[in-house]
Amino acid sequence: MRSRFGSRPGSTRPLWALGLLSLLAGCGTVVLNETGSLSRYDRLVAREEVATRARLYADPAALAQTRTVRIVPTRFPEAVSGPGLNAVERRLIANAADRALCYELSLRYDVVSTKAADLTVRAAVTRIDLTNVPAAGATIATSAGITIASQVGVGFATTVGRVPIPRVPIGLGSLTVEAEALDRRSRQRAAMIWGGAANAFTNQARISPASDAYDLAGEFGQDFGTFLATGKDPFRLPIAIPTYDRVRITTLGEAPLDPDCEAFGRAPGVDGIIGDYIGLPPDWTDKGPKISGPGASRR
Repeated sequence: MRSRFGSRPGSTRPLWALGLLSLLAGCGTVVLNETGSLSRYDRLVAREEVATRARLYADPAALAQTRTVRIVPTRFPEAVSGPGLNAVERRLIANAADRALCYELSLRYDVVSTKAADLTVRAAVTRIDLTNVPAAGATIATSAGITIASQVGVGFATTVGRVPIPRVPIGLGSLTVEAEALDRRSRQRAAMIWGGAANAFTNQARISPASDAYDLAGEFGQDFGTFLATGKDPFRLPIAIPTYDRVRITTLGEAPLDPDCEAFGRAPGVDGIIGDYIGLPPDWTDKGPKISGPGASRR
């Protein structure tokens, strides 16, 4: 989750803001690696935010002509995480990316499950730092504000009167993903190498080594999906209050806008929010992808 801070000309930044910035400095390690999963890397341009780094490329003309998109389930090889994560945890992390990606794409395109699509979107997890479970346990269930901030944004959490309480900034996780969109002739029309790190302010502590990567996967899906749907740099777009549909679908777990997004399951909803309160692992509340359909398998 990215955060931006500003102040009026001539004003003094409040002490709480300085403290918050120091907490945000305690993030996981962000590394942008090139593993060869993309068809080309030479056109990528670097971007950097508070806790996110990325390199990206888009062909605006090709995106403007796109009507249908297909999402290939995100790959998360066991070799990337080693023995630290099991197959269920890897599947949930990958599916969190696909679910968020599908929502963003459905805002503009028709998501389809057949290969006859204008664009085929594929992604791969290439690096991960696991959450330190003992450190996360030190701040479990301390504030509803953290849950709200991680689900719908720091700005919205502030408007509803919640004051997020930071977690211990030790052993925070990180995630790196490579993704691209290919046209019908397998030519790259957009691409992104995305690296995100959990921070003590917006990422909920849970008793699971997969918890931060699970949250970060959703952030990646939102960023890459927004990039493809708008053709604009997602890191430079203004912060906006979430729409009713966004809260209904991505937080409360109701039916997606596009039926094909059902293949990636629904957000945990109220169960997930309650699970966050008490620090339950993501796999306790997220049912993951449907058994059949494009979101069911992981290579």
